[in-house]
Amino acid sequence: MRRPSAATVKRLAALVGGRAAFRATLLLANLALLAAWGQPEYAGYAQAMGSAAVLSAIAATGIEKCALKLIPRLRHTVPMLVGIFVTLAGALLVVALAVLGGMLALGSGGPWPLVTLAGLSSICLGLNQVLLGLARAIGKPGRDVANHLVLSAALACWTGAALLLGITPVTFLALYAGTLAVLNLALLAGMRPDFGGLRRGTLTRVAVGTSLRMAVPDLAGGLTMSLMFLALSVAGAQAESTGLYMAATASSILLNAFSYLLRILQPEVSRALHQRDLSTAYERMSHWLRLLMLAGTPYVLVALAVTLAMLRPYGDVGVVILYVACVPVIFAVGSANYLMENATRQALNATAAGAAVALAVVGALALVVVPWTGALGAVALIAFGELIHAGAILRWLRPRTRQLMGV
Repeated sequence: MRRPSAATVKRLAALVGGRAAFRATLLLANLALLAAWGQPEYAGYAQAMGSAAVLSAIAATGIEKCALKLIPRLRHTVPMLVGIFVTLAGALLVVALAVLGGMLALGSGGPWPLVTLAGLSSICLGLNQVLLGLARAIGKPGRDVANHLVLSAALACWTGAALLLGITPVTFLALYAGTLAVLNLALLAGMRPDFGGLRRGTLTRVAVGTSLRMAVPDLAGGLTMSLMFLALSVAGAQAESTGLYMAATASSILLNAFSYLLRILQPEVSRALHQRDLSTAYERMSHWLRLLMLAGTPYVLVALAVTLAMLRPYGDVGVVILYVACVPVIFAVGSANYLMENATRQALNATAAGAAVALAVVGALALVVVPWTGALGAVALIAFGELIHAGAILRWLRPRTRQLMGV
């Protein structure tokens, strides 16, 4: 396995283009599915998919980010690291399936066939991203591009079947999950893992521990989104799930493109942060996070008040507009988290703890806010969760900036 080479403009364009094609197809497919199934049936589909969002994060659990961080630093143990990551992915698959079983037992998310297939498709998507991250980490980015182009074509075909042949959401999800499963098997067949690394305790602890800590922000984000859909369901506002799901899907094109670009550059960033003094970077990040907290908190409050007063009668459109308005806050905190998780182990622990605190606070507020404000309040809580995460990072950074200033 060769070390991943530096990202060139041509490679960046190919990788981002493949991922963008999939995200754009996903957005257009959801618009077409809404037209094909109608509002009531699509709302059930959106509820099931939104409730299962956390399963994708569980199945991935930081493996992609950890591989892109550790492999450039420990390139002499690449086959063993791949073996450890593949084994970890298998263990997380079992965990995700167990969580899905719990969801079915509790009866959350809708009818069991729809919830089952929504959960399986989310799990398969999470595993797909893990395997693609491993492929890029070992210097085979072409598989990433080919995977997303094939997935886009398949998604377009299954959406066309819904429009022309009238297939149901259950059949659509069965075809979608089956496509992802086949792609995952093809990617796994192309790996050459060395499972001997599992016998090296130190290497296994570093890989697994780093993966779990890097997964906390993603898990918190996925669980937050699932909690919002659950709160809408409990509040009897399941019809508003359509707007929230559409907003999340639309914004994910931009957010995932940005996140994906950061993942492509992560090997170089990881090596750079591993080899330099980070005092100046911490000082600058502390400055920008203070500005974000001072400006972002009133900004989200005002945006929520305006949309509640003026856009709530417009239903799903208002939810999408508010979500788009909150995207800059999500961008800013995501960037800070990216730098923290690729810096020192202490910085990684701090950002993981901040994400966990944000999830706990937002989860408690959702029980009060969402029944009153509906999907608009759910969007605002997602943005506030990011601001709480930023505050936790800022609290960890302050002692370091004070030391730098000689206080």
